[in-house]
Amino acid sequence: MLNLITNSTLAWRPFLDPLDLHTQWFYTLIPLAFLVSFTYKAVRLKNIGPSFAKHVIVMTIQIIGAMIALAIASYLLVLVVLPMFY
Repeated sequence: MLNLITNSTLAWRPFLDPLDLHTQWFYTLIPLAFLVSFTYKAVRLKNIGPSFAKHVIVMTIQIIGAMIALAIASYLLVLVVLPMFY
């Protein structure tokens, strides 16, 4: 009985019980790209002024565009180019 109570009251443990995002992993791309660009620009810019938001948005779009381009390139490589040699 005590084991049942302890297991049901445990909080979510990220490294022991990871989220099952195998089919929705791409939803994490936009927040991750935004946070990476926000942190990078906060460290690299000399003055965090009104142009900070513009820099962060531009870099976020660049990261997302690069990820889409890499996905298309790897798709073409694996499913179009490589089968031509086998």
